[in-house]
Parts: sequence; structure tokens; C-alpha cells
Amino acid sequence: MSAAEQTSSQRMARIVHVSHTAHRGGAELALARLLAAGPPWTAAVVAPPQGDAFDGLAAHGVTVDQRLPQLPVGGTRSRSPVLAARYLASIRAASSVLRDSALFRAADVIHANTAAAAIIAALANRGRPAPLVVHLRDLVSTESMGRLGHAAFTRLALPHAAGVVANSRTTLDSASDRLPSTARQVVLQSPTGLRDRVTSPWVRDEVRSVGMVGRLQHWKGQHVFLRAFADVFRGTAVRAYLAGAALFAEAAYEQQLRALAVELGIGDQVVFLGHVDDVPAFVDSVDVLVHASIRPEPLGQSVLQGLARARPTVATEGGGPSEWIHNGVNGLLVAPDRPEALAAALRTLAGSHQVRLELATGAAATPGILSDAECAAAHATFFEAFAGVASARGR
Repeated sequence: MSAAEQTSSQRMARIVHVSHTAHRGGAELALARLLAAGPPWTAAVVAPPQGDAFDGLAAHGVTVDQRLPQLPVGGTRSRSPVLAARYLASIRAASSVLRDSALFRAADVIHANTAAAAIIAALANRGRPAPLVVHLRDLVSTESMGRLGHAAFTRLALPHAAGVVANSRTTLDSASDRLPSTARQVVLQSPTGLRDRVTSPWVRDEVRSVGMVGRLQHWKGQHVFLRAFADVFRGTAVRAYLAGAALFAEAAYEQQLRALAVELGIGDQVVFLGHVDDVPAFVDSVDVLVHASIRPEPLGQSVLQGLARARPTVATEGGGPSEWIHNGVNGLLVAPDRPEALAAALRTLAGSHQVRLELATGAAATPGILSDAECAAAHATFFEAFAGVASARGR
């Protein structure tokens, strides 16, 4: 590529990132981290006004337009025809607002950050030349998306995808039979807030703290973690730390967790920290990191965070975690939704400094984990091809 062509390509790389929510969920935080890492494209975010996941991006040169209508909570899973109708009406309203956005009309590439955002963007983008890149951050299944969400995503969004970014091979495979044959596909790690990696691991002589990081949500399995923790550490000086907040309609689950801790006799050993901005610092502070999802995890950002910071890590097998953890080498894998299996792994780690050190050493040597800056560079490489297509079409 000549210098003039390179300058033109850089000038044309205007990417609009569409998010169906601005609340601090995993997908939204991943996008915020990507854009805060200073990617080599002109970035804009279009999202609803509620939520603060994208606060501060303006300081990184990102335009944030928060005028999309907020989608009703639970619309993709509800059996209520009324709520389903409200959800579809909100999707149509959001697509109309997006289509009228000056940022959207000027974009060379449309990046839909979630499945719901992809439905909105696909409807808005019909008849326009800008390529649509869909980010797959969850498994494409009715269990993960709900019946209505799955039907809308696979029928209205995926057929119009020029490209697909998946956060794991498992996630991509779940959509493989629904993708257009012409769609470019890539598996890219999501940014995890990682600035640097621990290369010289350390472990304390004894386990004093065990932690989980992630949104308080039933399928994330915090209740499984509490039952396993109580089995192993009830009545000891060991503390359990839950980093993460309950969002949307999940406040009831947090109350259930608090009640469960009391019921299990560990109420004074469990600390609810709420949302934590500095995840690496939290990971560094615990002696064992736990991932306890009760169904296959698309990626498992906390697993990558634990490996990158060389923490002894236990995760449920299947999905993304099994793509990163080799059982007994750089972490431990246990069956999902089995408190007794997780308890056995915690008991093994608590009982052996040597095992913890070996797993921490293996974690430090895990290949392929990217910093946020490296994630941005990898995404840029993928996006560049679509910016070139837009340029060739005369945008």
C-alpha cells in the first residue's frame, strides 16, 4: 500500500459502535476498554442514555451519542406477547433513531457490539453500503438468548453480516450454520482491562481469600461458589470476595446470595464489593480466583484475568474457559453447577502451597493472552478490510 493509499484508508476508517445498552455489562465494558486503548480508527458509540459504561471515552477522542431508545428488560425471554411486542417495537424505534444519526450515515463500518445491537443495526443499515460487523459475545442458542432473541438475531441480523468477530472458537461454532458464506470470520479475545502480565508468580503460604469477579447473575454461578466455599472454609479466617454488581432485574439475585451466605453460616466471611474498576488489582488481592458459570461460558473474561495475573484459577469446563485452561497445568477445570466438585478443587488448592505455585507458574506461561492495546491492534487489522470495502464503493 502506498503512502497516499494508507492515508486515505486511515481517513476513511470511521467506525460506529452500536450498543443496545450503556449499563456496565461484560460486553459494554469490553467495548469501553477497546476504545480507551486508543485504536487506530475514528470511533463513535451510539447507545441508550441510561448507564455509564462509556463515560470517560470522550477523553480518548471517542464521540458518544446516547439517544437510542432503551430496550425493555427481559423482552427476549418473556412468554408474554405484550412484552414481546414491546421489545420488537423498541427494536424498530431504535433502528429508526440509529438510521437518522449523522454518525451512522457517515460511518465506513458499522460494528454491532451485541446480538441486540446487531438486530437494531441490521434494520437501520438496509439499503446502505456500509459493511455490518457483528460481535458474537454469547452463544447463539435459545438458552443464551431466549427464544425471541435467538429468532430475531438469526433471521434479522446474521444474514446481513459482512463480518463476524467471536470472542472464542466455541462462540463462533455456535453460529457457523447461520452465517452467510461470504461473511469474514475471526476469533478475537475481548479486552479484559489488562495492562501487563505477571511473569514471576507468587503465592502466599496459606489461602486467606478466594474471589469471583463478574456480574451478579444466576447463570454466572455465584450461588454455586458460596456453597462450595462454605463446604471448605466455613468457620475459618478465610474470606470470600464477590466483585461485581447486579444489573437490570437482577437485584433479587443479589439478595438471594446475601441470604444464602447467612443460611450457610458464612455471612461474616463473605464480602460483596459491588462493581470494581481496577480488576487486575482485585485479582492480585485474592489467593484463588473462581469462575463458576452453570452453563458454557462464551469467553470467561475473569479466567483470562486470572491467568494473566498468574493467580491459581478454578473454572467450570466447557466453552471459552476450556480453550484457555489445561486442567492441572495452568488452572483447574470442574463440572458446571456442581458445588461439590468446586469444593473439592478449592480443598486441593487450600491444602497445597506447591499445587498453587505450580498452577500460578503455568498461568504465567499461558500463551496468547493479549493486553487491551494488543486487542485493539488485532481488531484494527480485521476492521481495515471492511473500511477498504467502503472506500472501494466510493464512500
